[in-house]
Amino acid sequence: MLPLLISTPHSSRHVPYWLLARMLQTGESESALRRRLFKEGDPFTDALFAIPEAETTLNAPASRFVADLNRNREEGGENGVIKLTDFERRPFYPTGYAMSPKERELRLSLYYDPYHAVLAKALLQGRTEGNGRIRFFLDGHSMSAHGPAIGPDQGKARPALCLGNFGDTEGEPVDGPVSCPAPLARGIRDKLAQLLKGPISESGLKEGPALNRPFDGGHILRKYSLPPYSVPGVMIEINRRLYLDEETLEPIPGRVEAISKAMIKLAAWITENLA
Repeated sequence: MLPLLISTPHSSRHVPYWLLARMLQTGESESALRRRLFKEGDPFTDALFAIPEAETTLNAPASRFVADLNRNREEGGENGVIKLTDFERRPFYPTGYAMSPKERELRLSLYYDPYHAVLAKALLQGRTEGNGRIRFFLDGHSMSAHGPAIGPDQGKARPALCLGNFGDTEGEPVDGPVSCPAPLARGIRDKLAQLLKGPISESGLKEGPALNRPFDGGHILRKYSLPPYSVPGVMIEINRRLYLDEETLEPIPGRVEAISKAMIKLAAWITENLA
């Protein structure tokens, strides 16, 4: 086993029926709603980051629009832990809808808390000596080819991949600690560029893997790379142009498998290059 933890906090398309029924009160058809929920999540990231040799793998139990596992539990706002719209600011709920504190707590206790409890336990154990201890974690995501209305890069074309360690474009610290050393972050970037050279070229994307642009990391990477966990990690955002037809939402033949094989090779490379 590799001493790695893999987390894909936005990989699920599951929405409980009681919540789906509430969303359908807008008059949107169920098929259109399910399509939007799927597209605005991180489709197929559980398959993209499927690394059988990793010590621990955690995939989201529910859609990010049920509860966003990659936000602070108390974070509000339009892109907080509970979202009322998608990333183009299209509402999921009927006009006048107001979430009660009871419903908010129900969603978090059912979906958010168990995921973070497992993450915390696994990564705290990762600090102990012994076989199989977790020494690094990958925070796996996907991103649309262009920045949406809610985001740091509205309308801008995105690179083939984005790696985040909270540093600058070379992974060096800016105004706080990085989640993994800059040389390792650059090594991961360069290794992915090598492993995914074919899919990147075939996708037509003009830019290969970038560091900390447009995203430098999220709540999971920040929380678990700092004390008391102190396990180094990196966020990886895969541009959906590499593997998905964003109109039909069908995977491009062979691409998911190719990226998964690249991630397996990357995981072995990371393990070999840990300090």
